[in-house]
Amino acid sequence: MHNLHQTSISLILQALAPRTLQSYLTAWKTFKHFHSLYNTTFPNFSLLTITSFITYLHSNKHIQANSIKSYLSGIQFFHKLMYGSISDSIANSQTSLLIKGIQKTHPPLPDTRLPITHNILSKCISTLRKGYLSFHTDHTLDAMFILAFFGFLRCSEFAVTSNFDPFIHPTIADLTLIDEETISFLIKQSKTDQSRKGHCIYIFNIPSPTSPFQTLLAYIQYRKTLSLSPLAPLFIDDAHHPVTRFWFQKHLKAVLHHSGFPSGSYSSHSFRIGAATTAAHKGLSQQHIQTLGRWSSDAFKSYIRLSHSHLKEAQRTLTSRHLKPSGQGHEPNPGISLDTAIPASRGRRSSSATQGYCYTFCFNYCDNYCDNYFYYYYYYNYCLNYS
Repeated sequence: MHNLHQTSISLILQALAPRTLQSYLTAWKTFKHFHSLYNTTFPNFSLLTITSFITYLHSNKHIQANSIKSYLSGIQFFHKLMYGSISDSIANSQTSLLIKGIQKTHPPLPDTRLPITHNILSKCISTLRKGYLSFHTDHTLDAMFILAFFGFLRCSEFAVTSNFDPFIHPTIADLTLIDEETISFLIKQSKTDQSRKGHCIYIFNIPSPTSPFQTLLAYIQYRKTLSLSPLAPLFIDDAHHPVTRFWFQKHLKAVLHHSGFPSGSYSSHSFRIGAATTAAHKGLSQQHIQTLGRWSSDAFKSYIRLSHSHLKEAQRTLTSRHLKPSGQGHEPNPGISLDTAIPASRGRRSSSATQGYCYTFCFNYCDNYCDNYFYYYYYYNYCLNYS
């Protein structure tokens, strides 16, 4: 049964995202090196070994508490792989107290990445449309910036991080014109969707300085002139190679620099941070932001970078919407959330009746209470993803 066992191990490893597996392997190699350094039998999962390993990571390798937790997750994974159960030593309260002590004595450094807000996005788009490099690069980056921001996208959801695979990475067919008002983008796989169920985001034809709908529509038409295959990569560089994370990061920093921003303070993830920050600035609730960004935990809270003045402004925005005089529109019952106000199952659009209710709800709510296109866009997109 040796071959069957090896096959089962390979299939188990497929359950992990490539980057997660890589981080687990790094943790395992470090754990093995630790054993070799202190002449202990590998692998040893005793409480003394685990706590000593944690102290070694912190004192010798200068690794922060959050990263140590990731290392322990990797070692726990391999323990489950070997013994079919969790390691009691890693789950031990002494281990937890040790990590807590490290967090208190050496608090984690704040995330220095700045958000690409809508204002910054607009200036970068302006730089591209004035002529940044070549027609193709400018056109491609324009579409990628728009999609990354309005879709709350992670870089791995629109750029290639390994060999191109049309069943994982975005293709021409994944960016689709639904009708004269709607463009959809299919995210085949993400950090929170390892089973590849897929998730659609929508870009609507609404007033905006950056013209997201028109930009993506023009890119769809342009991209189809370069390739007849719907399974070809959606984004390609001047050499017609799939756009990689490195290529995108390099040009993002250059465009930011040309637009007058300190490029070292931004990364591809700044679009996702900026989308969450802008949405919060415009008054969207945390629940809506979490749904739109497809966060499976409350980790999204660390993405919202609002100053004290921004918080006050967002509060005033929400208060003004709930205190409008009677006769100025039809505000939904404040006690009813969007989850209960829309009688629909989560996922993609399922029926015309549900869609009709959803569209009506969006238009009634947004036409009366959204004085900003950004707020309109997010409520509209939120409803469609719940229909």
